[in-house]
Amino acid sequence: MSILLNFTVEEINLISIYGADTIAATIANIDEAMPDILDEDIVTIAESASRKLAALTEPEYAALIFVPADETEAEPDATTEPNEGASFDGANIKGGAYAEVIQESTA
Repeated sequence: MSILLNFTVEEINLISIYGADTIAATIANIDEAMPDILDEDIVTIAESASRKLAALTEPEYAALIFVPADETEAEPDATTEPNEGASFDGANIKGGAYAEVIQESTA
């Protein structure tokens, strides 16, 4: 299942900013912002995020929640889980920032 694509923390943050109800709308939002982005690294991140989003099906996308990085020193605890039964696919980055993609349980 393509949901297991490994979104980077930077991609998750970008998607959480420009995310919409559909994959096409999210990619369009990202594409629309790119002419204003001067940082080539951000453009590369946006292109990678768009490719990974395009590989998802709409039901897979609809089951995901993109949670942006938190500038704290620790990962979220169990009380931060928005949906009982959700599974977490997160990543730690320097400075203790944490971002995650939450896949809602389909069972």
